Amino acid sequence: MSTRIEYDWEWHEARLRAAKSYWVVTTRADGRPHTAPVWGVWLDGGLWFSTAADAVKARNLARDPRLIVHLDSADDLLLVEGQAEPVTDADRLAAADAAYAAKYRMTDGTPVGLTVVPGSVIFRVRPQTGMTWLEPAFVQTMTRWRFGAAGAAPTSEVMTYG
Repeated sequence: MSTRIEYDWEWHEARLRAAKSYWVVTTRADGRPHTAPVWGVWLDGGLWFSTAADAVKARNLARDPRLIVHLDSADDLLLVEGQAEPVTDADRLAAADAAYAAKYRMTDGTPVGLTVVPGSVIFRVRPQTGMTWLEPAFVQTMTRWRFGAAGAAPTSEVMTYG
């Protein structure tokens, strides 16, 4: 019998805040998946990212806002499923843009904002569920996270093969 290894959501959330790139998976109109890396910021319990209004992911999200976001590592998996909502509120956008500009720089050191591309759509991902595990201790660490009210820490459930 394996001993369960517990680790809390704050540990995963710190990884989401620190990540440079995030993989975003959406669904095309014909049902095929589409995945693309984006820069973004984890702020107020959700991922904020921008994309051109005519980009495949923007068109997919306009039709079906469900998506999956995950970090690069499959050995230290962190995956979040949720809904993307376009954000137009000026105050919310200003806070997210400031966080983005503090995180990303062009090669010449110039800060990059969420609206670096004119006509971009800014999305905020509202998480619904998540999955995490450490591959070397997969059975002892696989956890499903369920998100409730905005700002509240998600609850954890032990995942099994059964």
